[in-house]
Amino acid sequence: MPKIKYPYQFDPKKRKIASEYRRAKLIMYFLSLIISLATGFFILYGGLHLAIKDFVVQYPLETITYPFLVLTIFSITGLPLSFYSSFIFDHKFKIATYKLSGWITDYLKGTLIYFVFSLIVIAGLYFSIRTFDPWWFTAGILYVIFSISMNYIFPFLIIPFMWKTETYKDKSMRARILKLCKNIGVNGIKNVIVIKESEKSVRPNAVFTGFGNSKEIGLFDTLLTTFTKDEIETVIGHELGHYINRDILKGVVLEAVLIFPILYLTDHFVNLYSPMFGINGINDLAMLPLFGIIYGTLNFLLMPLSNTFSRWMESKADKFALEHVRKPVAQVSTEKRLADLHLDEVEPNPIMEFWFRSHPSAIRRIRMAENWKRAKLKR
Repeated sequence: MPKIKYPYQFDPKKRKIASEYRRAKLIMYFLSLIISLATGFFILYGGLHLAIKDFVVQYPLETITYPFLVLTIFSITGLPLSFYSSFIFDHKFKIATYKLSGWITDYLKGTLIYFVFSLIVIAGLYFSIRTFDPWWFTAGILYVIFSISMNYIFPFLIIPFMWKTETYKDKSMRARILKLCKNIGVNGIKNVIVIKESEKSVRPNAVFTGFGNSKEIGLFDTLLTTFTKDEIETVIGHELGHYINRDILKGVVLEAVLIFPILYLTDHFVNLYSPMFGINGINDLAMLPLFGIIYGTLNFLLMPLSNTFSRWMESKADKFALEHVRKPVAQVSTEKRLADLHLDEVEPNPIMEFWFRSHPSAIRRIRMAENWKRAKLKR
């Protein structure tokens, strides 16, 4: 294994192409939104939503069959851009390491997960609409319950489904990680596993998985092979910060605050625009494409709020890592290495950061670590 440069300094070549990469990714993001909207309006203006309803009402489980067919249409229209963005384009910039067969396998697995969870949510939506008044209040409660469940079991279910894993074999580093957890007050973590991300991309990460006494730390192999041990500690310190700060719960609380007005407004606009498309209001099975367009638009408009909240939690986790791992040089090195590996812009446009970014920019995170170091030296 080649020696890892430390402390890491920005690679000028990667800095030159990072802006190009991020601009293209942003364009593809907006293009994906346009494709989704165009697909939704094609279904509505073409009367396909009514034709699908007439077909599925002849059979049982219409509230499963109808959304399944609608989701299939959206998946088909979104597939070409998804393939180009995550396979062809990311290979061009040496982010992806997929073989074509691996990408196809992961795409099918991801689509299966998306369909299963979406159908559960949509079935709950139809149930609420047909059973309760006001439906949006009950649907909001069910959504919050579902969101809490998914936040806690998603890593436990999805990681072994989407990635190969193995036990972390570096005993000294494993002991170092578990000691850090214990010192911080995170108990019950008894194992560290390696998640084989290198078969898919160069992106590094660390996650918590499992329940109770089965909790584990998962380290991407891309993190282990490209970061120093001190840098790995800062990454784990950051994740421990999220854990101690109960950021999953905070995120759910924000979702709970937002979901009720979003559903209320969606109900209003669906009933308002339904006659334009031959839909008999929110109770009509065929309202789903219109519901999706309105719900998605409202969520897009609220992105700055949710992302601002997310950036605040990420900054708190960074500060937690500084105060408990206490390795600011390593933390700065980590942020620079992460920016280069992800081809991220170090100092993005403030408007783009405000609207679209769930994490603070690299320059903000680096300055936090440097300021923390200076403040400690003055004491």
